[in-house]
Amino acid sequence: MTVRIVVPMRPLTEAKSRLGGALAPQARAALALGMFRHVLDVAQRFAPTHVVSRDPALLAMAAQPLREAGQGLNPALEQAAAQLDGAEPVLALSADLPLLAADDLQAMATLLDRADVVAAPDRAGTGTNALLLARPGLIAYAFGEGSLAAHRAAAAASGLRFALCERAGLATDIDRPEDLALLPPGLLSAA
Repeated sequence: MTVRIVVPMRPLTEAKSRLGGALAPQARAALALGMFRHVLDVAQRFAPTHVVSRDPALLAMAAQPLREAGQGLNPALEQAAAQLDGAEPVLALSADLPLLAADDLQAMATLLDRADVVAAPDRAGTGTNALLLARPGLIAYAFGEGSLAAHRAAAAASGLRFALCERAGLATDIDRPEDLALLPPGLLSAA
């Protein structure tokens, strides 16, 4: 079974605004770019990977770019999913996962044997850092605050089997200044 991965990424000039108190705009953009490159590299080694963005520089890095038509994470993912083969699983993957490894993606894919919807929660257990659907359009994307509960509820409302994939590589996202301590050595200094 082939999984399609979609990595949404806002323009670098808008990236990681919640880190504004800790990093200057150029450092935030460099950090976001470094994490995006890491996630893209891991994803592309695992499965066909599409990047959906409004940033031409980011799209130029992608083997399979999708120009974002609107604005916002969930609409961008819906747009991308609508353009994919409806019979293949689709994995929406956050671009700010500096510890992501191929094993993490394999663990998610393996759960499709017993679930239609697989979610990888953030460290707090309330957000979703990756969402794997057995096929596009099974549930609407609900990324944002409280997204894990929203995705679980949407799966239940549709009578779909739901599973969690709890792994450090999928849970460790960088959103707040205190998260910077979780970065691998060298990633922040490269910013």
